[in-house]
Amino acid sequence: MKITFNGGAREVGGSCTVVETEDARVALDYGIKVDEGLSYNMPGNLDAVIVSHAHLDHSGNLLTIADKKVVVIGSRATRDITSELLQDLIKIQKMKGNAVPYNFQDVSKLSELWLTRQSLALPGVEVSQYPAGHVLGANMVHLKTRDNTLLYTGDFCVHDTEILDGVDVDALPREPDVLIMESTYGGTSRPKREELVKSLFSKIRETMKRGGNILIPAFAFHRIQEMTRRIDLAMGAKLLPRYNAYYISGLAQRITQYYHDYKSLLSKQVNKQATPFKFQRVRRVRRTEQIKEPAIVICTSGFGHAGASRALLSKWAGNEDDTVIINTGYLPPNSPLIMAKEGKIVDNGKSINVKADIEQIELSGHADQEELIDFVKTIKPKRTFLIHGNLDQAQALSEKISKYTDVEIPNKNESFEI
Repeated sequence: MKITFNGGAREVGGSCTVVETEDARVALDYGIKVDEGLSYNMPGNLDAVIVSHAHLDHSGNLLTIADKKVVVIGSRATRDITSELLQDLIKIQKMKGNAVPYNFQDVSKLSELWLTRQSLALPGVEVSQYPAGHVLGANMVHLKTRDNTLLYTGDFCVHDTEILDGVDVDALPREPDVLIMESTYGGTSRPKREELVKSLFSKIRETMKRGGNILIPAFAFHRIQEMTRRIDLAMGAKLLPRYNAYYISGLAQRITQYYHDYKSLLSKQVNKQATPFKFQRVRRVRRTEQIKEPAIVICTSGFGHAGASRALLSKWAGNEDDTVIINTGYLPPNSPLIMAKEGKIVDNGKSINVKADIEQIELSGHADQEELIDFVKTIKPKRTFLIHGNLDQAQALSEKISKYTDVEIPNKNESFEI
């Protein structure tokens, strides 16, 4: 078995790992770096691409194989949501004036190539998938060849969230020859989720008391559904006072339908409800001009680069009564949210001093350092490769797990013979 780390090595984004045997050549994920767009230098001559989940940093380059009749493997939910995200990617790239040699028909072609079985056989390779607890439809991937076994985690979450159960570690195969594991938060330990949610509500109530606006940038897939439901229910239970509350994202609105279609993949509590994502107190609006202030607004883009979150960040950043809540831990280096944390943003060449309260509360769907260590101790891999994490995060985790497994932090395009 030969493993080549074509993307996502010592970085977050562009995940793509190619596994070659005598019989088959398989890519694990085929993603883009979201701030860079499509890559046309992806590995070719593939028999199959296995997509762990729909986020574009794991699926965004699938457009480049739409005409190559490569088998694509992943869950039904991942197939359908990936199609929505790829259509949105095409639209945004064209709005930016970038040449994109793909259209919505290419997205349809990909859906036709897609196999959604949890277990199947490729030439010389048995493929099994297991729920990963990260987002709706996310899977880990287990490969069994004639000589080796490999477990690929993709992005995963061990703890339960309000809408999704964490990964069932007991159901996973033990002692793989190779574990390829994310390390996004390999050097980070977080408080319990219940404490983070309490902090979130406390910050929102504090801002409401002074009549301020609350901006919560979120991703259209999974994070808006989760955050909107969280706030909608909290207002209903009087954990938060009633307030003007909105979410803005046409893409999120379309994706939310799949949360009803694939409700069986969500937690038992959510599954009991007929329409768990039909919100009573948080209203969808299409434009920021429809917002009645003061308000709480959940909107894209999640990194603050564009869309309603960029517009509202510029509008509200200079007001000391307002609050921006960053609910992800990882931010790309050029994110306006990083600049806001540092006290100054630039909007159309104009510098704005940030007076709003900028609070980072990491309600993440990734495992943190303690959970990653426990995962390795339970799975007992012979050899572990750490990917999907900046080098400092991967190194911090490597030091912790080196007593339990042989660890490598591969460079981009580096290959290993197993």
